[in-house]
Amino acid sequence: MRRDVGNAESLNAEATGDGYLAFAEITHPLLSGPMRVVADVLGYRWKGVDWHPVMFEFEAVTDNEQTPEARITLSAIDRTITRALIALPERARISVWVLTTEDFDLTVDPREALGEPVPLMELLNFDLTDVQGSVTEASGRIMLRDYTQEPWPGVRATQSRCPGLFA
Repeated sequence: MRRDVGNAESLNAEATGDGYLAFAEITHPLLSGPMRVVADVLGYRWKGVDWHPVMFEFEAVTDNEQTPEARITLSAIDRTITRALIALPERARISVWVLTTEDFDLTVDPREALGEPVPLMELLNFDLTDVQGSVTEASGRIMLRDYTQEPWPGVRATQSRCPGLFA
């Protein structure tokens, strides 16, 4: 399927003629299942699963010498998303995709994908950190794990941990 969606700058533009859709999937072992949301007022069906309508916005990931990161803000329609994310003891994983409205049949509810859409942008398996919430919204930081900040070796063979080595 050929489509003309402009250049990469149009994704970050304040206003554009293209209809872009952001899909986000948040996963964590303590959640009953993945949270799948789409930034629209109607639900969508993509990848064989339903995506629930929640208005949210995110920034593009930074591209500099620092660790890649961005911010995401989700509207707290009924506060269940906010409560669930704040209650997690560890970082959740988040993936975000940007597609166009041309990839979906907009005459049905939920909107159905036409074929296999190719995302314009993907942020796969990022960490969702610093989640904060209020009555109206939940926000957090999207970042890749910075392995340079972790101690190496992470686990040391000490006498209390491995007594057989010191016998």
